[in-house]
Amino acid sequence: MASKEKNKTPKITDVVGVDFGSTSTKLVRIRKTGSKLTLVDADVMPAFDLEDGGGQKLSVPKKLNAPYAAACLAGDESHVRFMFISSKLNDQRSIRQRVGKSLGLGKEFRVGYTIVEQGKDEMDHKVLAAGIPVSEVQNARQLFSSHHPSLVSLEISGLAALNSFSHTPAVQEAEGIVCYLEAGAASTFISFFLNGELRLVRKFDHGSVYIQRRIQDVLNINEDDALTVLFEDATPLMDQTLDPVSTLTQEVSISCKFVERNENSHIEQVYASGGLSYSPYWTYVISEIMDQEVQPWNPFKENGMAAYPKGVNGVESMFTPAVGAALAKLQGDT
Repeated sequence: MASKEKNKTPKITDVVGVDFGSTSTKLVRIRKTGSKLTLVDADVMPAFDLEDGGGQKLSVPKKLNAPYAAACLAGDESHVRFMFISSKLNDQRSIRQRVGKSLGLGKEFRVGYTIVEQGKDEMDHKVLAAGIPVSEVQNARQLFSSHHPSLVSLEISGLAALNSFSHTPAVQEAEGIVCYLEAGAASTFISFFLNGELRLVRKFDHGSVYIQRRIQDVLNINEDDALTVLFEDATPLMDQTLDPVSTLTQEVSISCKFVERNENSHIEQVYASGGLSYSPYWTYVISEIMDQEVQPWNPFKENGMAAYPKGVNGVESMFTPAVGAALAKLQGDT
């Protein structure tokens, strides 16, 4: 008779997190020993075109080649929504069907969900739902070889980043509302926590590429000069009546007011990760909306990984989705 131990799913303690971003691919290898997390190595590679299968393959450097891989992707065409589902629905299939129907997505999308708060009595389930094109999922899977590393999960980068944030003291021990933004090249995700619990998540299709192009149009300058304005010196924008981020700021402002009113509390802390977290102009605009300083999120330090490669110093927040993807598997095996 076969031992039951042999049939158990192996405990994951060594994983490479891979973030297939719009402008680059970030990789982090994290190892777990007991409750301690160690960053083995991190690297940045060119971006992959996930809209084109094309026989591309991810060649993971030796130091990053863990037994398992947890990946995330930018998901430009993805849909993310916070919703309420009847608590009368208790089995996964029924909830998934209702989520898919509420998102209004067809069979060409893969739908997933997490119950953020279980409904009690007549109260609905509070659900975070997401849908991503099946073609992007398939193309991402094909990037990995069939044996090593073994791909064990795939999610949207903006949501993966939450895994590096939600379990930390910055959230669990905070007073008042904590806001977290993952602001990448293609999109911005904003989330709010109160008393350690997720209250709202929204996705905006306005990332650094959109803002850079708007700056080009507003100032009538080239791409390089627009990037200089966005990430170094925003003085040329100060004399302009046109605001290149007005659409985003309006949506962010609406979200903030909604959460503060709904929770009868105030935003006390704001953290940001992703490329835009390095933009003085963007962080200034966000801090003005929230009346709080925007603090850069360091996913390594805040999760107990004090030592990491020199190349990561100063750009820690850019690795947040990759770290979050890895931690989702490591934390899931505690």
